[in-house]
Amino acid sequence: KVRMKVTIVLEKSTTGYSAFSNDLQGLVTVGDSIDEVKENFKEVIELQADYLNEIGNKDEAQELLNADLFYYLDLETFFDYYSMFNKSKLADYLGINQSLLRRMSKEKNVELSDKKAEQIENGLHRLADELKEIHFA
Repeated sequence: KVRMKVTIVLEKSTTGYSAFSNDLQGLVTVGDSIDEVKENFKEVIELQADYLNEIGNKDEAQELLNADLFYYLDLETFFDYYSMFNKSKLADYLGINQSLLRRMSKEKNVELSDKKAEQIENGLHRLADELKEIHFA
């Protein structure tokens, strides 16, 4: 059986971070860090599943509890949380124009195309794979 997929958007807020999902209308949460807001969203899902069980929607509750969760960050939130990344150097590594990456990471209304998002994601995954192979003596 195919598992339910839930897209969760994580954003920087004035007090920390927030999370919401267009797939699960009305379910939102906040936290001081990305890790905390992810944990809080899992608790919100559990509370929603409890409610669904109470009203007799046991199959829907189980589907929600077994759902695959996919977390999405906008570039501003990514660079705020992972501030150790130098945007210019990362842009070079990803093969993206430096000024474009800086602008996309600062301005809320700059549209990130699917192709550009995929290029950034693939580059970051490649970087993660490289970093996993490093050991220190």
